[in-house]
Amino acid sequence: MDKNKRLQVVLLIEASRGFGRQIIKGISRYAAQNGPWSLRLEPRNLNDSPPKWLKSSAGDGIVVRVDSQRMADAVMETGVPVIDVRGGVPEAGLPLVGVCNDSVIHAAIEHFRERGFHHFAWCDFFGVRRVWVEYRRELFCRLVKELGGTCDVFHSKRSSRKKLQSWSDEEMAELRSWLSGLPRPVAVLARDDEQAHLVLDAAQSLNLRIPDDAAVLGIDNDEVFCQVTSPPLSSVDVNATAIGFKAAEALERLMNGEKIPQRTMVPSRGVVTRHSTDIVAVQDPDAAEALRFIRKHACRPLSADEVAEHLAVSRSTLDRMLRASVSQTATAAIMQVRLASVKAALVDTDLSLAVIADRAGFASVQHLANLFRERVE
Repeated sequence: MDKNKRLQVVLLIEASRGFGRQIIKGISRYAAQNGPWSLRLEPRNLNDSPPKWLKSSAGDGIVVRVDSQRMADAVMETGVPVIDVRGGVPEAGLPLVGVCNDSVIHAAIEHFRERGFHHFAWCDFFGVRRVWVEYRRELFCRLVKELGGTCDVFHSKRSSRKKLQSWSDEEMAELRSWLSGLPRPVAVLARDDEQAHLVLDAAQSLNLRIPDDAAVLGIDNDEVFCQVTSPPLSSVDVNATAIGFKAAEALERLMNGEKIPQRTMVPSRGVVTRHSTDIVAVQDPDAAEALRFIRKHACRPLSADEVAEHLAVSRSTLDRMLRASVSQTATAAIMQVRLASVKAALVDTDLSLAVIADRAGFASVQHLANLFRERVE
């Protein structure tokens, strides 16, 4: 392909959602760095029909959020290279660049475990089948049970998709009834930020304290939904901008006649903590204070003996209370906070490993590297 040719790339991606907007941002970033590309983008929603002009004006390639067989057929009929960034019709066999679901669920569980939760719940509203939703739900419940926790599930009996605004009083009553029967404190993971928003509303209508009685976590880190909720919503950042960037990169390889992997799954960036989960949820007040102290000071660095001194207890007593509350010693809890800090710095900054290691309280880069190989998936 002529490298000087301005490639025409069609984006069939909804700009009505934060996830879609972040994907578009990633694609435009790749195009700016590797162009010249001309991007065709029109206002659309996820469930909109394929545009009528697609058959005659598909350009040189397409990045699409496929959520229906009709859309899958439409993009395949164009004959141009296509990258799917949703995977709603896996049987279509389109190359997929998407979210690593395992990393999303592991990040959510780690976030809740750091805060001492033993009771967990999953919430998704739509009965319509979504492969990744089913996978996330099943993985979440399985991992929670393997850790010795309890896991309740709210899965709506609805068999067809409706807009969130169309939820009836009866359906919201069903959600409130489920929430009211959960053990407390409980950590609730919703399938996305929009649904987490409804969970928060339902919980507060029951006078549940957020996050003391119920900590609520969303998925996608859609800034609009996360900030408009009261309190602001914590969410798993699925790294959608990186998905868009890698989708554009894969599309360019296809347009150049190269082979690409059928599936490219991008790890999440971890949890963005806001008020809806900002809590230490353990019953023992001394254990809760120890965990708060560890989260605040772990990277300076901090020793387990200092934590014991802060609480005016012996080291053995400290470890005994933390094992009873969060199944960890003080040393393990400190290391968990340090490694979480490292993972966040690797994703969010361009700092050198030496600087990251120092800021996280590690004596050397080699020490950090050894621990990462041993403990980080």
